[in-house]
Amino acid sequence: MSDRSDERAQAPEAAGPGPETETKSAVVRRSRSADRSRATQDVAGFGERVSRATAAIRDGKRRLDPETLVEYTTDRQDLDQRVRIRWGITMSIGVAVLTIVLTGLINAAGGPPVLGVLVLAVFFGLGAGLVVLRYRVWVYQVREDSLYLERGVLVNRRTHVPYVRIQHLDTSRGPLERWLGLSTLVVYTAGSRGADISIPGLKPAEARDLQQRVKRLTIEAEGDDAL
Repeated sequence: MSDRSDERAQAPEAAGPGPETETKSAVVRRSRSADRSRATQDVAGFGERVSRATAAIRDGKRRLDPETLVEYTTDRQDLDQRVRIRWGITMSIGVAVLTIVLTGLINAAGGPPVLGVLVLAVFFGLGAGLVVLRYRVWVYQVREDSLYLERGVLVNRRTHVPYVRIQHLDTSRGPLERWLGLSTLVVYTAGSRGADISIPGLKPAEARDLQQRVKRLTIEAEGDDAL
């Protein structure tokens, strides 16, 4: 009899969670639902601002006056010639490493050592030619509605970066660039995990000037819908 009484006394405890536990669970569910709702609204609002800004530029509502366009836009611009030295040094390091590897394989196979010299000459000649061609095709231009870039030897790429997608701009200078007196403009855009594009081979003053030009046109393009 005593055991049955104990079982009946303990039965309500195993029946399930009490009102307090249910209340806490409901609060957690409501909090998570509110967080998801806010995140959805933020994404929707961001997309709406981009759409409005893009439509405004397309419809001509925020077109700059002619004097401002002349002041901030540019013609097609080439890179500084010293960028060829930077690319040439990088290319030479790669050619040297590749030549060492291939020469080792040739020697291991019992080939004549002179083949290593021929490999070095061939790869160095090809690399030097690519550096020259790369410099000739690399151009950029600050246009009314976008930043335009054209580059690539084997695969020619033409990129238009609308100002409404630009989030911020940085200038960077590595050790080799500081030695050569050069700088790089890095452009970050909305929806990307890193730097979308970069413009190398600029003098520091040119990089700062280009940064200010693009920044001004980006502000004008965004208007009240700044990202």
